[in-house]
Amino acid sequence: MPRNYLRDAGWLILVLICGIALISFVPDLKIGTVEIKKMDLLSDLRPAKIPIKKKLIAAKKDSVKTIKKEPSQPKKNCQPDITCLEDFSGDANMQFFFRSLSKTKSEAVRIAFFGDSFIEGDILCGSFRDTLQQVLGGRGVGFVPITSEVAQFRTTIQHQFENWETYSIVSKRNEMHPLGISGHCFVPLPENYVEYKPTKKRSTDFSQVRIFYKNPLQSSIDYVVNDSLHVKTALMSSGSVQQFEIYQSKIQHLRLSFTETDSLKLYGASFENGPGLYVDNFSMRGNSGVGLSMIPESSLAQFNALQNYKLIILQYGLNVVSLTDSTNFTSYQISMVRVINRLKRIFPESSFLLISVSDRASNQNGKFATYPDIPLMRDVQREIAKQCKITFWDMYQAMGGENSMVKFAEAKPTLAAKDYTHLTYWGGKKIALKLVNTLIYEQKRYAKKNNSR
Repeated sequence: MPRNYLRDAGWLILVLICGIALISFVPDLKIGTVEIKKMDLLSDLRPAKIPIKKKLIAAKKDSVKTIKKEPSQPKKNCQPDITCLEDFSGDANMQFFFRSLSKTKSEAVRIAFFGDSFIEGDILCGSFRDTLQQVLGGRGVGFVPITSEVAQFRTTIQHQFENWETYSIVSKRNEMHPLGISGHCFVPLPENYVEYKPTKKRSTDFSQVRIFYKNPLQSSIDYVVNDSLHVKTALMSSGSVQQFEIYQSKIQHLRLSFTETDSLKLYGASFENGPGLYVDNFSMRGNSGVGLSMIPESSLAQFNALQNYKLIILQYGLNVVSLTDSTNFTSYQISMVRVINRLKRIFPESSFLLISVSDRASNQNGKFATYPDIPLMRDVQREIAKQCKITFWDMYQAMGGENSMVKFAEAKPTLAAKDYTHLTYWGGKKIALKLVNTLIYEQKRYAKKNNSR
């Protein structure tokens, strides 16, 4: 019977594999003058190791956007209790507003305050307006829309309405109903009405009411003052924004209704009394600020012809930052730069102030803390202001920076709601006073600097 060499060859291969494996475990040896290096006969079968280069790691780290734990301070000298403005235009941007403040004894100087739910219900704007009016004069809440989803908790004016169709930036839109400066357009339906009453805390009466509308065809307004004076009159026909004025001393109740409404669009009413400082609150829940681009340029220009705004404040950001996926704000930055540059073109004699996002907190692993991307959004907004050459105010810093919203919510009295996003009226008053103090402080610095030239 012939010998089976195939089985012998298999045993030989097995012995060789075991030998190679054992040699791989033998460390470096030195026998006399002979050095034997450790052998790794299987090295070619292992994935190659990429050498670590310290310079490469450093460069990559620099290229990643990092969240600043502490907000940067403006470089100029600033009082310790003031969060100064950061003006990326030199003094050119704020000159329109600061110069106008010397005229408040003889004329109305107006501020347009655009924002999201953070300022709705006049939570912040109410105290901001009251404080400025105490210093500079003026009495009245300024612009109020025809309908409002926050009318029930606004404390600066009482407001009721029925039978209106609402178009807005964040709801339904129609080219036949162009949006006004607040981002709304209100179309009257049959049996429509809107009522306004002053609140005892703010003002006991109105003396001047201006109603903004657009009326290409024929329409009439029917208004009742103090349940006694009843007037019905035609509205002027025009394809552009017009105002209907009511002058009456001690208006404590005003009811408006409209008939022959085929082409009529309403935008709101302004409540004021003589010269002084007025703040129009253009808040809209859910608006990131980019939606301002939906307001026709013609509407904005026509409103400005009636209002002549000297300062436009923009407060946004809360609706862009989320807890999970909001680290890339590039698209938002590009869009907001376009929005602001468009507004600058439409309002050529207005100052622009971009207010940063506020602090916002949530329960993270059992502990309430600032959203990780809030400081990053603040920095993006500062960059937007820089690109647009306007002025920036760091509200996040003014609140106290990281976890300040948690402190606001836990304060006595409570300064923030338990959603750790919105302020209470006490919190709104605190931030409003900080903003007013900053504007007055900066106006004095501006006047001193320019008078010394």
